[in-house]
Parts: sequence; C-alpha cells; structure tokens
Amino acid sequence: MARIKIYNVLVACIFFFTVEGCAMDRQNPETKILTGTIRVVGNEPFTKVVLALGPIPDVTPIDREYLIIGPLRDALRRNYQGKKLRVEGANCTSPDPVYKNCFNPARIIDEIGRSSDN
Repeated sequence: MARIKIYNVLVACIFFFTVEGCAMDRQNPETKILTGTIRVVGNEPFTKVVLALGPIPDVTPIDREYLIIGPLRDALRRNYQGKKLRVEGANCTSPDPVYKNCFNPARIIDEIGRSSDN
C-alpha cells in the first residue's frame, strides 16, 4: 500500500515538473532575427517582397536575399519598402524556385536608422 502511494507521488512530481518545464517562456530555437532592407522585386502582378541582407563576404547576392511570406508581407510592402529593419521569425521552404531562402516574419523588432526626434 505504501509502495503505491510513493509511486503516485513520484508520478505526480514528474508530471508537475514536466509541465512546468514546457510552460517556461523560452525563445523557440527555430526563431531567427534578421536585419536587412525590404525590397519589392519583379513586375506587377508577380511582385515579391524580399529582405536583402547587407554585404556579407564570400556570400553571393542571391544567398543574401530572403523571400518574405506570411501575414506581415503586405504590411512590410506598404509601410517599410526601402527601409532597413530588424525582424524576428522563422526560416521556411521557399515556394519560388528563384529564391533559395525564405523567411516568415512573426514581428518587426525595430527600424534601423529611425529618427526618434518626431
């Protein structure tokens, strides 16, 4: 009888600590932060929104461009075209064979070079 009670307490403790560990506010390891300039490329109606990273030695220009997909794509096109941003999101599989890299931004962290004297 005592063995069953100890077993139940042990199982309850393991369950409690497992649930608490999963509930901790940790950043998803898949999450990535990229800094670059928002560009709209292509001709209407086939334009694409691209995040162009700055010059990186030994990296070709096509490898520095990330095709933007997801719900923030239209807001980035309208409000941030030509601006340098820091965005947080996750890499994804590119639906366009022209772009090897794809990025699904979850949020805009900040605009680089933005004046705060407004």
